[in-house]
Amino acid sequence: NDIYLASAMSLNAARMDPENRDARLGRKTFPEEKAIHDIVQKAAAKKCDPIIKAFVDCSKANGLMVVFNCRKQNEAMQQCMHEETTEEKYEAVRVQRQAEMRASKEAEIAAKKAAEEAEKKKKSSWW
Repeated sequence: NDIYLASAMSLNAARMDPENRDARLGRKTFPEEKAIHDIVQKAAAKKCDPIIKAFVDCSKANGLMVVFNCRKQNEAMQQCMHEETTEEKYEAVRVQRQAEMRASKEAEIAAKKAAEEAEKKKKSSWW
């Protein structure tokens, strides 16, 4: 019974619910949240690409001394990624994904109805 209640909750409600074990496990528990996380991370990496490349070049040039010699590049990379992975960006992707899923479902239903109508028309013309 509790499993049904947990699955009937929205993702956001389940994540916020302190009684829900899945809420404590983090994003990896929810496949849709994982997909959203991957989308946001990929977009952030794309926007921060020049800064990331600067850190990578520095790290290749400095080997084991990367921790000391590339501190500025690492801080710049971390700052850029932090700015590009805000909760607002996650929420925007969530809303977009929900709209896409809703549109996809509506198109699927419309196609199914059209197929049923075509089948009815075919049967009625047959007799």
